[in-house]
Order: sequence, then structure tokens, then C-alpha cells
Amino acid sequence: MHTTRRTNFNPKRLFSQFNIAFSLMSIIPILIFCYLITVKFVTASLLLEGLNGVYLLLAIVIAFLGLVAGRQAIRHILARLVESNAKLERLNDQQAAFVSNVAHEFRSPLTVMTGAMDNLADGLHGQLTQDQLEPVAMCRRESGRLKRLVGDLLDVARIEAGKVHLVYAEVVLQEILRATAQLFDDHVKQRGLRLTLDFPEAPAQIMGDRDRLQQVFVNLVGNAAKFTKQGEIRVRVRQDGDAYQIEVTDTGPGIASEDLGRIFDKFERVGNQAEEGSGLGLPIAKDLVELHHGRLWAESQPGQGSRFIVTLPLQPPRRQEGDGA
Repeated sequence: MHTTRRTNFNPKRLFSQFNIAFSLMSIIPILIFCYLITVKFVTASLLLEGLNGVYLLLAIVIAFLGLVAGRQAIRHILARLVESNAKLERLNDQQAAFVSNVAHEFRSPLTVMTGAMDNLADGLHGQLTQDQLEPVAMCRRESGRLKRLVGDLLDVARIEAGKVHLVYAEVVLQEILRATAQLFDDHVKQRGLRLTLDFPEAPAQIMGDRDRLQQVFVNLVGNAAKFTKQGEIRVRVRQDGDAYQIEVTDTGPGIASEDLGRIFDKFERVGNQAEEGSGLGLPIAKDLVELHHGRLWAESQPGQGSRFIVTLPLQPPRRQEGDGA
């Protein structure tokens, strides 16, 4: 089992690097002075004549005081930046904890409500009329949407807190992608779309977390199915060196170039993404792919569909010491 870890800001290292850089900068005036003496622009006798010695001493003192004052000013700025960074980290931790707690608190009443709606729809409390079934169905849809949102919020909170545990095992990408395609089979057929799978004959086997990888592909295929009105969705797998490349291509409306950089931002819905959704599916998918040491990006042009590309290494990099079990 592998555990993600948050990269901590190290103020001691920052100050150490600053001290080294400042010490090197302090040598520059000395080197210039030595150079002037070496090339005879300045001689010892010239420096000691009349007021020249006083001017030299005064210049050295002023330069030294300037260096000291500059060093103290920069140290003060660095200290303020370190303090501000610490405050931002605390606020981020508090925000993540709040989101996680709220999501947990929502989960229990939502489960109760969903169960009650299911019982009503199944007629356990008496047969409902058609007029009664319609609002019950609407409540079931909305409670299901809220459950998905709560699940997404919990995933975001866990990922940002570095608490996502990946259970690595040998998985075959074709099996995960076929299972994903089956989930959308009815939905795709109802919309008159085609879902095409283009796989190599040999098993595309990697080390990864099966459930988390399926979550990634459910998000990508679901996103394609949501925005594609006609045509097809194609899922393609190819080996690329020591990694597999998985492409999910659709014939939807496409994404403008200025929006491509924002589609993986949390709570962002760009272009015609005004349909229901939390704006968290793609960011979560990207985070999960990166936890597998892979990459996820998109290529698209308006009116020409979209292509989402995932690369996953055949073997994850060797775990570093202290990364957790």
C-alpha cells in the first residue's frame, strides 16, 4: 500500500540558501577592489594620500552598512513570507477539514433519505399513483446527485490532505475499461451514440489501484457521454515505451483553447459545461492519475470533439524511504 505525502515548506532551508547567496554577493566588492589594485588603477600610495584614505574608509564603512541593512531587510521580508505561508497552510488545512466534516455529516442523512425514497418507489408503504411517483423519482435523482457531490468532496479533501491510499496490484486495463463501458452502455444507446473500444490483443497489464483507476475512466467516459449529442465515443489503448496510453475521444462540441487550461481546476465548468455536475470529476481524475505517477491532459478544438489522454507507467517508481506502507 502506498501513501501520498504532502511536500512541506522548509523555512530553515530557505534561510540557509539566502545566507549562502548573500555571503557570495558580499565577496564581489572585495574582488573588484583587488582587481583595481592589480591593474594599477588604484595604488596603495594613492589611497593613503591626503583625504583619499578617509574617503576609502568611509566608502568601506558605508558599503558594509549597506550590505548589513540590505541583509536585515531581506531577512525581514523572508520571515514575513514564511509567516504568511504558514498561515495559508493552516487555513488550507482548516478548509480541507471543514469540507471533509461537512461531507461526512451530509452522508448519513442522505443515506436515510435515499433509503426512504427507494422504499416509497418500491411500494413498501403502499402503491403510489403516477402523480405521486413523479416527485419521488425527482427526489431520488436529486439525492443521488447530492451523494455523488458528497463523494467528490470527500475525495478532494483526502487527496489534498495526502490521505489517499493506493492499493497496488496487477490490473489489466482492458478489463477495467470494458467494465466502465458496460456502466454507460444503456445511457449511450438511449442517446443514439456509439461506444467503440479499440484495444490491443495482448493484455495491457500494469501495477495500479483497480478501483481508483476505474474511477478515473468512469469520469472521463461519463464526461464524454454527457456532452456528446451525436456520433461516437472511442476508447483506445496503446503501449508507448514503458507506459500505456489510454485515449477517450468524443465527437462533442469541443473545448476552446483558452478553456483547456482550466478544465482541470476544481469547481470550474467551462464552455457548455452548464449541465449538472460539481466541477470536480476531471480534477479528481487528474489527481488520481498523478498519484499513479502518470499524466492526464486534453486536446480539443471547438466543433471537432475532445480527446483526453492518460499515460500510466507499467511499473510505478520505486517507493522512497519513509513514503509509508
